[in-house]
Amino acid sequence: MLNVIAEALESVHGRSAVGLNARLESLLDNEWVLLAERRTDEEGRIDEWGHAGGHRGVYRIVFDVDRYFAGLGLTPRYPEVSATFRASEEGAGHRVTLTFSPHRYAAVLSSS
Repeated sequence: MLNVIAEALESVHGRSAVGLNARLESLLDNEWVLLAERRTDEEGRIDEWGHAGGHRGVYRIVFDVDRYFAGLGLTPRYPEVSATFRASEEGAGHRVTLTFSPHRYAAVLSSS
């Protein structure tokens, strides 16, 4: 099973992004395939993607920033933010940390 943690911080209010929709996808035969869709918890995290992935390959997490900010009455410059990474070892852990506002974002990827 692929061990991926996603966490998001919304910098307009300086708080965890609760209820941010995200999807985990895998690149198979040059096409992105949906593995799982989740929503961040009260800490702005997604710790569990179900039994998605688990093999070596290229993955991405796509965050639905547009829907999140629509709930705050704002229109972001970037409707989606994606972070792409390579899983080169079975069972390795990956963390994607997103900090975002309506006009900027930064994604930090780390592996263990």
